[in-house]
Amino acid sequence: MTVPRVELVVVGDELLSGRIADSNSAFVSRRLAGLGLVPSRVVRVQDDGAAIEREVGLAASRSGLVLVMGGLGPTPDDRTLEAVAGLVGRELVERRSILRRVEARFCGRGMKMPKLARRQALVPKGARLLHNPVGMVPGMALEFQGSLIVLLPGVPAELEAIVIRGLEELLRKRFRVRPAATARIRTFGLPEATIASRARSLLGRHPGVSPAFYPLTSGVDVVLQAHRRSDLEPVRDSLVRILGNSVYEVGDRTMEQVLGELLRGRRLVVASAESCTGGRIGDRLTSVPGSSEYFAGGLVVYSNQAKVRRLGVKPETLNRYGAVSAQTVREMSRNVRRLFGCDVGIAVSGIAGPGGATKDKPVGLVYVGVSVEAGLRTRKHLFSGSRMTVKERAAMAAMDLCRLVLMGRGRGR
Repeated sequence: MTVPRVELVVVGDELLSGRIADSNSAFVSRRLAGLGLVPSRVVRVQDDGAAIEREVGLAASRSGLVLVMGGLGPTPDDRTLEAVAGLVGRELVERRSILRRVEARFCGRGMKMPKLARRQALVPKGARLLHNPVGMVPGMALEFQGSLIVLLPGVPAELEAIVIRGLEELLRKRFRVRPAATARIRTFGLPEATIASRARSLLGRHPGVSPAFYPLTSGVDVVLQAHRRSDLEPVRDSLVRILGNSVYEVGDRTMEQVLGELLRGRRLVVASAESCTGGRIGDRLTSVPGSSEYFAGGLVVYSNQAKVRRLGVKPETLNRYGAVSAQTVREMSRNVRRLFGCDVGIAVSGIAGPGGATKDKPVGLVYVGVSVEAGLRTRKHLFSGSRMTVKERAAMAAMDLCRLVLMGRGRGR
């Protein structure tokens, strides 16, 4: 069978209004691309039955595979199921196996199942179900006029579990596609334009390898794709060398996973001292299972008073250089390491905005520091974006400097 045209239909008023970001279509697109199924169109539609039926019908008339995401819940504004069932001419039937799971979920919480929750057991007659190991509503696959329509819940954790644990295998068998060879290079500290510029000459010599650049709050991901892995791997390795210290992962690990494995492998323990990030470093490090092996703890010392009393930063340092300075983060990183009696100290202080800036210290100015027994490194950054973006990038910068120090590369990028 030839590779089908693929379209995504994303349902939800909250996505159109901007109240919630659409992470699902990005995730699904990446997973499909890994199978050699690249979506040609993404449509977002409101929670309206007629609109959903119209858009899914149009997509099915053009494409061999249509994925519909969202609108499968138990509330009255979840209209996807009825709309698609009407389109394909299938009645909705109650599946006892699903209903028992829903009832068991409420019983386990000591709650009586509300009547609305029963809607989660409805499926179009004849649909193939895709197990949902995280939630209650399964994924559903329907044949319609030569197209395959797949319905997925909008909750990201549920959608991702269904895609990885069931849908991908179904698509491999249904379309007999040959997965493309892909490689993901994760970077921090270089803008997208700089990465693309450095990569241009290399990629120009390898037309069989196609690149995609994904700027994120946490850095820039470069995804390479080719028909053959033998074509892909030399380009991947060359690009990693070109991008140098900015590459923190070739694969899917996050910065906190990479740093955690470095610490565990070297049998080192780290502690954090945070000002502008408000505990974000500690939160990310402890999001990794088993992080108690290498994370001792942290202090959030937001005020100057807390920096002095809790962490032992010298008042004269704050008076002379200010809280947002290389001198202050040096003391913060060194003192938190000593306070917790561990091997590594990470510190960060900055101006997340929108207020608090001065002529010499603008919004987005961040200093990070890392202290180890052999010495201490600091680095200055100037980030743009919202308050939350600055906080996220500051936490990334601190973890990245720690990664480089542990790898013996802390002096430059």
